[in-house]
Amino acid sequence: MRWRFTIPWKIGIGFGVFMVVVAILFLQTRRVLVESRKINAEINEVFTPSIEKLEEFARNINGSRMLINHWATVQSRDDVFEKQHLRELVNETLPNQLTAFDSLAVNWSEASVNQKDSLKIELEKLMIVYTEIGSMLPDFQSYEDLQQRMDAEFLVLDGEVVDRTLEQINHHIDQLLLAQRKGLLDSTKSMDALGDQLTLYAGNLSVFVLIFGLIIAFTVSRSIVRPVSELKRTLLYLGKGIYPRNTVNVTSDEIGDMAFAVNRLVDGLKKTREFSSQVGAGNFEAQYSPLSEDDELGYALLKMRDDLAANERLLERKVEERTNEVVRQKEEIERQKERVTELYKDLTDSINYAKRIQQTILPTKEYILDMFPKSFVLYKPRDIVSGDFYWFKTSGKKKLFAAVDCTGHGVPGAFMSLVGHNVLNQVTKVFTKPAQILNNLNRLASEALHTESEGESQLSDGMDLAFLSIDDTTMELEFAGAFNPTYVVRRGELIVLEPDRFSIGSFEYGEKEYQNQVLQLEEGDMVYIFSDGYVDQFGGPKGRKFMRKRFRELLLEIAELDVDKQHQKLNETLITWKRSLDQVDDILVIGVRM
Repeated sequence: MRWRFTIPWKIGIGFGVFMVVVAILFLQTRRVLVESRKINAEINEVFTPSIEKLEEFARNINGSRMLINHWATVQSRDDVFEKQHLRELVNETLPNQLTAFDSLAVNWSEASVNQKDSLKIELEKLMIVYTEIGSMLPDFQSYEDLQQRMDAEFLVLDGEVVDRTLEQINHHIDQLLLAQRKGLLDSTKSMDALGDQLTLYAGNLSVFVLIFGLIIAFTVSRSIVRPVSELKRTLLYLGKGIYPRNTVNVTSDEIGDMAFAVNRLVDGLKKTREFSSQVGAGNFEAQYSPLSEDDELGYALLKMRDDLAANERLLERKVEERTNEVVRQKEEIERQKERVTELYKDLTDSINYAKRIQQTILPTKEYILDMFPKSFVLYKPRDIVSGDFYWFKTSGKKKLFAAVDCTGHGVPGAFMSLVGHNVLNQVTKVFTKPAQILNNLNRLASEALHTESEGESQLSDGMDLAFLSIDDTTMELEFAGAFNPTYVVRRGELIVLEPDRFSIGSFEYGEKEYQNQVLQLEEGDMVYIFSDGYVDQFGGPKGRKFMRKRFRELLLEIAELDVDKQHQKLNETLITWKRSLDQVDDILVIGVRM
């Protein structure tokens, strides 16, 4: 069997070479990082701590020089700070620091260890001298002994015992610091050298690996992609019903096998097209040879030719019968169309009449302006009739008004609004406090909507509303709400009266109660109540809801305008926001200036 350089071999060899190069780069980089980590640990755990502790030790040693001078030359009590601090250095601090050098010295050179041992000897000498001076002048009275005082002062003179010993100690410390700093510098240079290597591996060699990988990928993909692209182009032509002019180049791999099959398919389809054209033109004597004994399409085409020849004769007899039937059906469709048009007109007339009925329950503009001379009502039903309605009534010194949103819109909402309006009129004959009105409105609405009849289930309809009562004399506002809040704008600030979160008709009377809220109004306050239609309207650049936050900002912006201009601004903003989208719900906004 002849060996072929197949696609798996091409991909395997190409990516195998690439992976070997990447592995070499990875191992070199890992080696550099391991060495760098070791040097960094040596810097952080040996050189840096050693330098810091040596420098601190040197500061304490030199500080002890001033303290011992003070002890020997200044008459003072035993408990002065200088003496206590020197005792602490001699007894604790300096010995502890010297002991700490032992753990660090494990990683020091032999010369540094010798320096450390010499330093320890000199420090012991210094401690002996400090102890001797302390024993000469142990307390305040001991300074009266001139001989002892002179002996002590002699020991701390320049060039004498203390000075010479400190000079030796500082010499040992300097030698140790020099050795540690040199080690730190050498380690830093090693780190820089490793950094240069890492830069080489991660930078220059990575670019080489990337270029090498691209070359391998290009070489491998070119040997695969080009014939695949030819196959793709040919198949796309076939998918659009276009026969390619050129045949696909046949290679010695699996793609070549597919190319051979595609070329043979194209030839067969060309023959099939010619045969189908002949049959389609009515030449039922046209000849066609299937591609093989298993060519199901070819044999199906031959059968189709024979069936079409038989069906043509049968169809000619049925055409005349069908033509007569189509004429009869067309006449029937015209009669049905006229009937539908008539029914649609009757339905529209009925809804328009329902609109006139609904308008009779709404207070007139004159009635509203008589109650509130500075007020407006923005009322935009979604359909011809609405589920939202507004209600105004005067009861003694109190002015009552509400914005009501009934379940649904259109005809169902309109029927609900009639129920709500009638129930409100009944309740307000007895009550004027908003919470009492809503509680009894819930009772009567539940009785009206949830009464079960035989064979009927309970309704689940209800109402959301904001109900206000304003006392003409005291300017006191009382509010109760079912889901719908009240906004009051006063000198550029928004006051929100939050509603209860349950609808009218959603619960049995006595299960819950609406809360009465009181607010003292001021002259110039702007009071707003509304349904949720405005804030729920979709629109804007992204087709989203208007939302309460944007609605509150709009009210704050227009609150100082005349009420007619507020009405105009609210309407224009809604139209601009909605754009070409449909209105999704009934819209109602009421504004009253105090």
